[in-house]
Amino acid sequence: MKEKLSRLFSLMLALIGAALWVSPMLANGAPVQIFLNYLPEVSNTGPTGLSGEARISIDEAWVEIKIEGMPVLQGEQYEAWVAPAEGNEMISLGKFNANAEGRVDYYTQLENLPDLDYRLFVISVEPEPDPSPAADARRSLGGYFPNPELQIVSGTATPTLGPGVTATPGAPSTLPVTGATERGLLILVAGLVVLLLGLAGIFKNRIRSPKP
Repeated sequence: MKEKLSRLFSLMLALIGAALWVSPMLANGAPVQIFLNYLPEVSNTGPTGLSGEARISIDEAWVEIKIEGMPVLQGEQYEAWVAPAEGNEMISLGKFNANAEGRVDYYTQLENLPDLDYRLFVISVEPEPDPSPAADARRSLGGYFPNPELQIVSGTATPTLGPGVTATPGAPSTLPVTGATERGLLILVAGLVVLLLGLAGIFKNRIRSPKP
C-alpha cells in the first residue's frame, strides 16, 4: 500500500512540475495584440488622429490588421513591418490598401517569421511598383510590442502627447491561451484526473479491506 501511494505521489509531483514548466513556454506562442497610433517619434505621414490594431503570431506566422479611416492610396500601397530589438533590418509583413470607405481589414499567412525579440510594428507608404525591398522613409501608424522587461518608475513624468495623438493602451497582463497551450493543459488535466481516480481506488479498497 505504501509503495503504491509513493508511486502515485511521485507521479502527481511530476505532472505538476510539467504543468509549471510547459504552460509558460506554450503561452509564448499565443498571438500578440498591438495598438496602432500615430507615434510622434516614428510616424511622419498621414492623419495624426488614426488608430487601429494588429494581431500577430510569430510561431504560426500570420498577421491581421484592422484600421478605420485610412486614406486610400493611388499608385502606392501600405506595407507592414516588424523591427527586432537588435539590428536595423525590418521584416516585411506584406502590402495592402484601404478600401473605398477607408477601412483596412488585412490578413496574411506568411511562410515563416524569424523567432526574434520584436519591439516595433510600423506601417510605411511604398511606391508601386516598388524598386527597393527596404522600408520607405514615409511612416504612418505604428505600435510597440508588449515588453515584460519594462517597469514603471514611480515619479516619472507623463509625456505630453501632440494634438490628435491618443495614448497607446498597455498590453494585457496575460497572453490569451490558444492552440498548443490548450492541448498541453488538457493532457496535464487528464493526467491529474487519472491520478485522483487511482488514489480514490486505493483508499476505497483500503476502507473495504477487513481489519486483521
